[in-house]
Amino acid sequence: MDALKRHGPETPASFTVSSRSLLFVISGPSGAGKDSVIEELGKRGLEFYRAITAVTRQPRPNEVHGTHHYFLTPDEFAQWEAEGKFLETATVFGHRYGTPLEEVTTALDCGKDVVLRVDVQGAATVRRRRPDSIQIFISVPGLPMVTLKERRKQRGSESPAEQEARDSLLRYELAAMPQFDYLVINETGELDRAVDQVIAIITAEKCRISPRR
Repeated sequence: MDALKRHGPETPASFTVSSRSLLFVISGPSGAGKDSVIEELGKRGLEFYRAITAVTRQPRPNEVHGTHHYFLTPDEFAQWEAEGKFLETATVFGHRYGTPLEEVTTALDCGKDVVLRVDVQGAATVRRRRPDSIQIFISVPGLPMVTLKERRKQRGSESPAEQEARDSLLRYELAAMPQFDYLVINETGELDRAVDQVIAIITAEKCRISPRR
């Protein structure tokens, strides 16, 4: 794996009180703001390694192979999977997604906390394979189905068929919430509060006397 990328300053953040490296999983439905929360954690000075995932979709504008994702062909993805290179994989709307195992183990072995941003399918796999992972579900206030559908509608980029498929996936994602360790509500315009709660979770986990099993 290339040299590990760091988010934040070289000096450890003041709230990191334990030298144990931990695996944090950030998941939840599309539109809940998972990426925004992770980006803000880096801006706050929290040191962590954000694992780069592999995908079979085409890169979006300004996305760079090896920086934002590993962009693989379906055959390349299948080969990696056959060789046991993934910690978790998922299929979403015809595309394959996976977290390379080396992305996680190398960083943890180097003493770095790891943050995974995966969908609910991937989070379930990580939970089975790494029961020591700390799993955080990001959602929205009120009636999540209504709020998240409205956020997607504002993007204006979905066909009626895509809307129906995403609504079905959304129901599945919301039903998985009780399987997570923590729930963080990311209200529109209140990103700082959601990030504060994630930092509080990280602080509590770093202060645990006995590590998770």
